[in-house]
Amino acid sequence: MSWQQLVDIVREGVAEAAAEQTEPPTACPNDGEPLRTGPDGGLYCAWDGWRPGDRYVGDQLR
Repeated sequence: MSWQQLVDIVREGVAEAAAEQTEPPTACPNDGEPLRTGPDGGLYCAWDGWRPGDRYVGDQLR
């Protein structure tokens, strides 16, 4: 493996990370469960209550 191949791998990783940041999440980062649509129309994890934006179900109640 050459240095150029390693540089290409890094560049590909950077491009994939940038693409992931622009797409809405499809799975919970804590446990990998697919996100569901809640009654309020927002996404949430049925397993642990995680919501995009590092919030959890019930945070408004605190």
